[in-house]
Amino acid sequence: MEGIRKFCFSGKVTAGIVFILLGLIVNYIFRDVFHSIPIDKIILGSDPEGYYQYLPHFFLRDWQHFEHLPWAIPYSEGKTISVFTCGVAILWSPFFVLAHFISVFFNLDADGYGNVYYGFVLIAALFYVYIGLVFLYKLVTEEFGKMISLKTVALVFLGTNVFYYTMILGAGMSHAYSFALISVYVYFVHRYFKLPSNRNALFMAIPFALAVLIRPTNIISGFYFFFFGIKNMETMSFRFKFWTKNLKTIGIVALVGLVIAIPQMLYWYKVSGKPIVYSYGDYGFPYIASPKIGIVLFGKYNGWFLYTPMVLFALWGLFATFRKGLYNNIAVLFIFVLAIYLNASWWAPTFSAACGQRAMIDFLPFLVLPLAWFVNQVSRQPKYLRIVFSLIILIIIFYNIQFAFRYDPVQWWDTPMNWEKFWQTLKF
Repeated sequence: MEGIRKFCFSGKVTAGIVFILLGLIVNYIFRDVFHSIPIDKIILGSDPEGYYQYLPHFFLRDWQHFEHLPWAIPYSEGKTISVFTCGVAILWSPFFVLAHFISVFFNLDADGYGNVYYGFVLIAALFYVYIGLVFLYKLVTEEFGKMISLKTVALVFLGTNVFYYTMILGAGMSHAYSFALISVYVYFVHRYFKLPSNRNALFMAIPFALAVLIRPTNIISGFYFFFFGIKNMETMSFRFKFWTKNLKTIGIVALVGLVIAIPQMLYWYKVSGKPIVYSYGDYGFPYIASPKIGIVLFGKYNGWFLYTPMVLFALWGLFATFRKGLYNNIAVLFIFVLAIYLNASWWAPTFSAACGQRAMIDFLPFLVLPLAWFVNQVSRQPKYLRIVFSLIILIIIFYNIQFAFRYDPVQWWDTPMNWEKFWQTLKF
């Protein structure tokens, strides 16, 4: 048995190395063959620079400079405050340290802003997303066979904008890391309810807390845990009684969340004298009373269903199994209703120069079991239907990858939207 486990582990490590190498090759082809984009664009000039700036200032510079971070907004008395939290930087930190050692050893630029550092950000995205995919695979195999699990995980990666935000030009954004963390969190939620223990509670709490630190709106993922297994009023009553008897678990989650938030609170306190700050300034949720749901789901710029049609199959599985409550459907539906509402209330419901509705990437792990159900149902259909669905899925994958390779955020957003530009983006 031990030998089998070691073999499986070594197989996953080998697959992970292959995944990372393929990712590096794909990224090179995108940047140097399809476009002429330097690797520093993974970090410099947008949100990723806000995440990244914590690292050189923490490891290489005087900590007094934290009061004057460059990629930040004015705060008070000549200080600036970063809009972005340090969650992504925490995940990047071991890769940053390794990149710094390599830069020093080979006498390269070692100020934290060289190509080696940016390359390791790409490796970090590939590393964490691979871990997330492994845990999604493990989760699905508990309900379906290995082949269904493999197909499902492949569809999640190749058929959605997880691909762009991992391998292409989005590796510096937060979404790949939220996706990976929530994938691990979902797996351990299921493990916890199969075997309630402090260990499983801890392994569930750590990725959840990190995901919330990265993007505070990820806190709605907690409903997957608190509403787990609820199908009707009877099961709701049972779950409430369960929590009253397991307050220790809630305490573990809260304590882990507090510990993981300490670095961010220390930064806020240093700049403002307050442990908690709303760092987004004038940015917020101006559409809270009139959410732009149509833009989020069907908008010509980044509409979720238009640019990530693969999720329609997952939603098919979610609603087809809703009455049976097979896959924590009530919790999943509640999370997605909240996510869509929050995104539609944000000051920029398109999420600006994004490749698809990027803010929904974080919550895709909750749809993996409904999508697996759909894949399993297709596998049971007559041959002609399997062929039809397979062709549709292949077209969606091609559409997703082709758009990712052709997408140019400057051209896409600085000129008016029309169907000619849309098809121009998709052609060979």
